[in-house]
Amino acid sequence: MTFKSFYTEQLAKGMSLEDIAKKHNVDFSELQNELEKGAKVEHEHTDSEEHAKRVAMDHLVEDPKYYTKLSKAGL
Repeated sequence: MTFKSFYTEQLAKGMSLEDIAKKHNVDFSELQNELEKGAKVEHEHTDSEEHAKRVAMDHLVEDPKYYTKLSKAGL
């Protein structure tokens, strides 16, 4: 995937964090915590806070516990 296609093929495109919470039937505050974890993890790959959050949001669309699971796996 190219950088350009990333911005046009985002899983979370047009979704708010609240939308993602509703999709997975999870508590909004729990998802906020996951997003904070995710932004820190993804920030290792970019200097852009916005880009890090977008990548994290895409992962949360797939799995609302993505970063908790990543941490438990030691990754």
